[in-house]
Amino acid sequence: MTVPHATGKQIAKGAAWLMGFKLLDKSIGLISTLVLVRVLTPSDFGLVAMAMAVVALLELMGAFGFDSALIQRQDTARSHFDTAWTFNVIFGVCIALFLVAMAIPAAAFYREPRLELMLPVLAIGAVIGGFENIGTVAFRKELNFRMEFIYLFIKRIAAFAIVITLALTLRSFWALIFATIAGKAMTVLISYMLHPYRPRFSLAARGDLFNFSKWLFISNLIQFLHSRSTDFVLGRTVGSYGLGIYNLAAEISAMPSSELIAPLNRAVYPAYAQLAKAREKLLVCFLEVYGLINFISFPVAVGLFCVSDLVVELLLGPQWVDAVPILQVLGLCGLLGALQGNMYVVMSAMGKPKANTMLSASLLAVSLPAVVWASLHYGALGAAYAHFVSALIGFVGIVMVFTLVTGATKTQLALVMWRPMLASFLMAAVVLSADRLMQQVSLSLPSAAHLLGLVGLGALAYTLCILVLWSLSGRPESAEKVVLKFVGGRLFVNRRSN
Repeated sequence: MTVPHATGKQIAKGAAWLMGFKLLDKSIGLISTLVLVRVLTPSDFGLVAMAMAVVALLELMGAFGFDSALIQRQDTARSHFDTAWTFNVIFGVCIALFLVAMAIPAAAFYREPRLELMLPVLAIGAVIGGFENIGTVAFRKELNFRMEFIYLFIKRIAAFAIVITLALTLRSFWALIFATIAGKAMTVLISYMLHPYRPRFSLAARGDLFNFSKWLFISNLIQFLHSRSTDFVLGRTVGSYGLGIYNLAAEISAMPSSELIAPLNRAVYPAYAQLAKAREKLLVCFLEVYGLINFISFPVAVGLFCVSDLVVELLLGPQWVDAVPILQVLGLCGLLGALQGNMYVVMSAMGKPKANTMLSASLLAVSLPAVVWASLHYGALGAAYAHFVSALIGFVGIVMVFTLVTGATKTQLALVMWRPMLASFLMAAVVLSADRLMQQVSLSLPSAAHLLGLVGLGALAYTLCILVLWSLSGRPESAEKVVLKFVGGRLFVNRRSN
């Protein structure tokens, strides 16, 4: 399979396509969430989270990251794609069988008898999902991000239409269960419609794939224990209501920072893989991307922390008020995740999945007991704080390992980080002061106007602060300059078109 060489322009276009999709995706997701929280209860969300935690646990048997292996290898043949697809089918069938077998034990563990029927129904989706066309991986491998955008967007629209229709019709947790199955079926159909590749059953390249993917499997197992342990503990200790509150707060908190950055990581991974042997060029590319990540993540995550009470009041309603403090803490966890995610991508692209895995395992040894203990003693909010402390420790660890593996320096990372961080803290001071002043003078504004006013003020404050700090730093080549060039170019084009 011919793979084009990644240029800076291609990377930028790929990031733009996938970040554009993510913005649309999260906008659609927000609309979906707003409808669902008005139709379903926190207990409904928690019950489905219990079921999906069991599904995610079983999906680990297929979490070998074959997509990443196919992209990372520069000499893939048809046999590699066919082998990856065959394993996906096998794993899908095995997951379905285990879901049926675990239905009664899972119901007993959670003390929730409805799971006895929910898990066998979800097994249908596991079988269907295994047949998704592996050829769509070539969109990213060949840097065809336009088709990647179309593929992801059509899947999202289909899933949105299905879940909203079922929620308004059934008005119970079954809407989410049936939507999951229907969504997998639509994904399989769309994957074959958009890519001409027709996979065949084969295991010819199993050795090549597992040589790289075995470390990704272990890493995914560790990641599951780190992120999903809360579902099992909270589901057991505080029940479906507490778990529903926690999971919705986690979903919303991930939207602004880490979810906006995820498509950027997805776009640059093929380029990093091509530059893996040119260390200096790879670091230059990474620092440019990392600057943009900091530029975006800090203000959005800090801003969400400042207005989380208004977000919950306006968007979710009074039945979700317990989510406010959890949302604030998990929003900061999302920020830390966004800041370290691209470092893991670089090391994976360099063919160092073992380093990622060992680092994740070390962090898990600290975080898992902390999350379990905090969940048992302090419920959902305790779990959120435990995740935040773990994220801080993880950030320190990845910085130390990343600089050792890549040759980058901590000074280089600090230079791209300090201006967005300081500007965001100054923005927070302005927003919180304005909010307090409104309350003191008893300025009665509708919640929507209050929220929009604070968001607009925060955006203005951040823009002014970051530009002042950038100017005082001598206007270096950085994310600020990239953004200014982009905005200036757009204004020039618009002026000429008029």
